[in-house]
Amino acid sequence: MNKMGVTREISDDISLRVLNYFGYDDEIIDNVLDQDDRRMFYFLQDVELLSTHWEEVVLPNGRMWRVFYWALNVPKILEYARPRRDESAVEIGLYDSLPEDVWSRQTA
Repeated sequence: MNKMGVTREISDDISLRVLNYFGYDDEIIDNVLDQDDRRMFYFLQDVELLSTHWEEVVLPNGRMWRVFYWALNVPKILEYARPRRDESAVEIGLYDSLPEDVWSRQTA
């Protein structure tokens, strides 16, 4: 399991699907998504890897129309991409590696 709580295989699949939509951009219009991928994007929004925003435009007939966008949260993606530090691995410090007799004082 990774930081998103899914297996490596699933996270690789999600990554490829997201990259297929975004390409070299960091923002896409919501209209290009199919229903399954939109559901996946909402999941990625829940784990803060994507965000949404919208703008209103005036149509030629005078009606307002909302255009929704998805954006990559690049700082959070880079944070998730950093390897986890293995907390179970204990680093042995310099003093811990010294033998016990080094710590005894000898009187003259």
